[in-house]
Amino acid sequence: MSFRPSEMSADAFPVPSHVALLHYGDEQLREGLFDFLRPALDDPKQAIYMCGPPGASSSFLGYLETSAGRSLGAEVTERRIVLGKGDPDADEQLQNLVDPARELSERGFDLVRVVGPAAWDVPGYSAPEDFLWYESRIVPAIQGFPVVVMCMYDAARLPAVAFLYGALETHTHTLINGILSRSPGYLPFDRYLTERLIHLPWLEAGEERRDVTPISEGRPGRARRSRKR
Repeated sequence: MSFRPSEMSADAFPVPSHVALLHYGDEQLREGLFDFLRPALDDPKQAIYMCGPPGASSSFLGYLETSAGRSLGAEVTERRIVLGKGDPDADEQLQNLVDPARELSERGFDLVRVVGPAAWDVPGYSAPEDFLWYESRIVPAIQGFPVVVMCMYDAARLPAVAFLYGALETHTHTLINGILSRSPGYLPFDRYLTERLIHLPWLEAGEERRDVTPISEGRPGRARRSRKR
């Protein structure tokens, strides 16, 4: 089922959900970012969390202020808009998303809108398989929170495998040209782990891969790495 909402209000998205924004270049990124976050700017019952590699959240805030035509410093000060940061470790990055989502939810916001870029093979950052593991864990991690997470996938920069394995298979929905659709390729975490993640082509060829054996009952799904021999 697809629809084109006149605005991306709280009713436009299932809650919680994990949405992949497929865009081409920075101009479409700014447009998609503003369209998604605009309803939260004037609604005191909504909050925003922005994250990504170093500098990403500050850039997003700048885009948002330019599009809104006003400073958002007061919202940042009162933590209705929270600027986060990514982490090279996928486990820590997931925690960096969950902690603000929990905080904002516990503060009573009706909806928390989260945005971040697809950090695919960024030098000094997560390897592609680590990024995919992180993306696949978001849906179970936000269960019970009034959260919609939107990840931006840039067709001008990312390889096809990022869209196939990341945008389509780890997100419950896609947003393309303003049209929100359920992702027909979405795989729940348990299936994604066993059917996709440990069989990625570049890992099957003998590179580093994840051992999916849990090492902590307190953090299910966390995995250790091993070398395929």
